[in-house]
Amino acid sequence: MIKSYTVPTAEAEYFVQVYQENARIMSTQPGFVRSRLHRPLADAPETRFVHIADWSSGTALDRATTHPEWLASLRRMFDDPDLHITSEPAGYRVVVELHPS
Repeated sequence: MIKSYTVPTAEAEYFVQVYQENARIMSTQPGFVRSRLHRPLADAPETRFVHIADWSSGTALDRATTHPEWLASLRRMFDDPDLHITSEPAGYRVVVELHPS
């Protein structure tokens, strides 16, 4: 799963805190492999974070996204009046993978 989040840069640190709680819940779900949140090196008026999560299968991810505790956390994150988030989730498959030769 690759998902981007955009927030005003003034809210970026707070977003990271709120995001960690949401990610902690997902990390306890069956099939979770790992999750990374990337932040750009340069600041701009808005900060676009990129979240990359690895799951054992699409089925495991689908099940995890129906977990009530995670859904409540997600709702709190998007309903927080101190955060102005836009997000774009998408599923991807690897089409090129390189390793040292």
